[in-house]
This record gives sequence, C-alpha cells and structure tokens, in this order.
Amino acid sequence: MLTDANNNRCLQDRTSKVWSTKVSFALILVAAAAFAQSDRDGTPVDGQISFGFDSQNYNVGRTSQVGSIDAAIRLIPSLTLEAVATEGVYFGDNLTGGGAYLTIKPLARTYVTFGGMKNSNTNTTVAWGASFEAGHGFRLSSHGLIRGLETDFNLTQRGYHFVQSTGVLLVNPRLVVYLPSDWMLTLKGGGIRSTVAGASQWTPSGGAILNVPVTHRLSFSPNVAFDTELSDVLQLRNMSSRGFGSGARYWLTERITAGAYYLRVLYGANHLTDNSYGVSYALRF
Repeated sequence: MLTDANNNRCLQDRTSKVWSTKVSFALILVAAAAFAQSDRDGTPVDGQISFGFDSQNYNVGRTSQVGSIDAAIRLIPSLTLEAVATEGVYFGDNLTGGGAYLTIKPLARTYVTFGGMKNSNTNTTVAWGASFEAGHGFRLSSHGLIRGLETDFNLTQRGYHFVQSTGVLLVNPRLVVYLPSDWMLTLKGGGIRSTVAGASQWTPSGGAILNVPVTHRLSFSPNVAFDTELSDVLQLRNMSSRGFGSGARYWLTERITAGAYYLRVLYGANHLTDNSYGVSYALRF
C-alpha cells in the first residue's frame, strides 16, 4: 500500500533537489526538501537543515568546490519556508550566493513552490535564477505493480553574465511512479531554451532515476540523462551531453541521513568530460 509515509520519503528523494542524489549546490534548487519534511518512517517534522559539499573536475583542468547550507521550516501545516546559502570556489572564482523558496500545500497531495537565488560572483556561473514548480500525487492500487503516481511541472529562468545577454529557460515536466516495497522510478522530460544576444535555441532533454531500497536504512539511486540537469546543476546542459551515475542515502538515525553521489557527463559538442561528486548530511527536528 502506498502510504503517506512512503509518499513523503519518496518525494524527499526527487530531485536529486531533487532532490536521493540531491545536489546541495542549492543556488538553483527547488524547495523539494521543504515540501517533504519527514523522518525515516514518514512522520512529519517541523524543520530540516542540510549541509552539503559538491565538487566538479573537468578533463581540461577546470574544477569547482562548493559548500552549502539548506534550512527549511514548516511555518504552518500548509506553508514551508526554505533558505539556502552557498560558498566556495568555482572555476577559480570565489563564489557566495543564496536564495529562498516558499512551498504551499493547498491539498494533502498538491504543492506549489516558488522562489529565487542570486550569486555575488557572476563571472563563471549562474548570476540569478527564479523558479516555479507545482505537483500533485495520485494513490492507485495497493496490490498492483504501480501503487501511485505523481506529476509535477517545473519552470526555471536563469541569467548568466559570462557572455553577453545570456539566459536559460528550463521547462521540465516529470512523472514519478511508485512501485512495491518503496521502489520508485522518476522520468523527466522537457526542454532547454538558451538565448544569447537575442538568438534563441531549444534543446530537448530527459532522464530517469530509479530509487532502489536495499534495507530500511539504505537506498541507491542509479540515474541516466541527456542534455539535462538530472543530478548535476552546475552547468548548461544543451551541448549534446550524456550523463550517468548513482547516489546513495543512509539513515544514521530516525531523523539523520547521510548521502553521496557521483555523476559522469560526456559532451559530444566539444569532447569535454566532467566528473561530479558530493556528500550531504541532513538533520530533521
């Protein structure tokens, strides 16, 4: 049976932020963690604070190391506020940034999230971003192969200053399929519109994440993606990219989790390769 506890645990694994392999480079996260605050058994909690570290290594010598803090608090049962802050070094430039996101739940299985972020340094990465996301869950059979579904839609606009007048619009519908024994399949589609000096180009994108519970405490999440940001949120994904990797999450206690991920991205347009990896620690209260 697809319980609300399972629903909360699965939703907390979405996006990486989304986000089982959630990338804690929280400048451009949607407030997925804020929406699905619960302990290991799915009991709602009032707040959550996450610490993360992410690193990238390109085959041309470019690197980044960024740390983040993500704090979410449930103001009232239907309203959650999330604040994020990041600091590190990105491609040789010192980076400091932050943002805020508000999540509203008008119904038990329906949510709306909106917010934005800004970086203090805009030479090598995102200067600013704004996002809107809405989703709804459906409970189906308690005995069949598909126990429930969730559909959601994310719209994100970003600005970059490393070339003249650069903007990126991400349009990403997503389908989450709840399977028996807490298995979960996330399918992501949509497109990316890149606009440089007034000229725009659309690129389709997609990906899939399979959440595989090994024990009540441990789960793995292998994933694949093309021209997208399924797990890696640091770069534009419209250069014939192909990515694959996996994440893991372990419940240290009923309210504390530790996670890690690895993602390798191959770019067909310029023969770049990128190895991304990170760790995270989350405490619920």
